[in-house]
Formats: sequence, structure tokens, C-alpha cells
Amino acid sequence: MLKSEFYKTWLAYFADGISNEDLQQYVVATGNLIWHIFSWELLDDNKFLKGPEAKAAYDQIDKGGALYTEWFYDEEVRKLPQQLHTAKALDEMVEVYVVAADFSWTYIKTHEDMCGPYFMKL
Repeated sequence: MLKSEFYKTWLAYFADGISNEDLQQYVVATGNLIWHIFSWELLDDNKFLKGPEAKAAYDQIDKGGALYTEWFYDEEVRKLPQQLHTAKALDEMVEVYVVAADFSWTYIKTHEDMCGPYFMKL
């Protein structure tokens, strides 16, 4: 899967219910990233976790078949290797997006220290 397909699929699952206007302005416009659905508070706080709670949820979730991409470096989405199954391991990366194979949950470690990480389970 290429990153462009991942991006569209991710938004279809996790940004469902966000107005097209808000998506255009805060998420898909040039210079924006998909995790802005969290940082711009386009979703209710009770729909996702952030910070230490997000890390704990990621550490506990089954990652069998999960996929990931390093946003600034990869063009393809790959199977999540065992060494990236902990939030601590992802902390060493610049910006990484992890998703269940069926897009039932996602974890994003952003490049911004004051934003995230974010975890959302549908």
C-alpha cells in the first residue's frame, strides 16, 4: 500500500463525521497532517487518547498484522516489525503512523513534542 492510499483509507475510518470544510482547512490542505484531527480538536476528547494514556493503550493492544509508515521518509506502508511493538521504541522515531490491519485502531507518534502521541480505537 502506498502512503497516498493509506492516507485516504485512514481518513475514511478515523475522520468519519468531521465536516469536509474542517478536513480541507485543517487536515488535507498543504502543510497539514492527518493527526491534526486530534490536535485541532476536530473530534471529541472522549474518542481518542493522548500522551501517556495513548502510549499505555498502544503497548496493550494486539499488534498482529499491524501496518506502519514513517511519514517523512516512507512512500510505502509496511508490516509493523516486532521491534516497534512498544511506544518507547516508537519514541525514537520522528513521525510514525501505526494502524491495525483492519483499521480498527491507530497510534500516531508525531514530530511535535507537545502534540500526541495519539491512540484511537473504533
